[in-house]
Amino acid sequence: MRLNVIVAVSENWGIGKCGSLPWKLKKDMAYFKTVTTKAKSGKVTWESIPENFKPLKDRINVVVSSTLSQTPSGVQVVPNLNAAINLLHSEEFSSIVDEIFVIGGYSLYKEVLKQTIYPVRIYPDIPVDTFMENGLTYKFCGYEFPSDI
Repeated sequence: MRLNVIVAVSENWGIGKCGSLPWKLKKDMAYFKTVTTKAKSGKVTWESIPENFKPLKDRINVVVSSTLSQTPSGVQVVPNLNAAINLLHSEEFSSIVDEIFVIGGYSLYKEVLKQTIYPVRIYPDIPVDTFMENGLTYKFCGYEFPSDI
């Protein structure tokens, strides 16, 4: 089973503002939907997803949180990253899961920085208050300057 990271970042490696994405880009969301199949997120990222998109459609939704008060329908809640990986390796999921995507937030990104990361650069620079760690090794396959910011 391969563990991957998908993250949209601004020019200065910003990933969030006030607990949410600092942009609304249709093409970025379409790319996210195409690439991710099994999504694992932290509590803040889960809470930032609009209610009408929860749980993420056609995915196994795993939320890493030790403080989430309610377990939403169609969602697995686990206390840490290792528990999430163990859950997806379990008999219930192992035959249908070959690839896992960490979709945020900062704490989970920090834990898996040595995995395969699919960064999507967002231009122009947008005000953010949460950043990816320095020292990432990455490869960009293409650039696009969105007009729908």
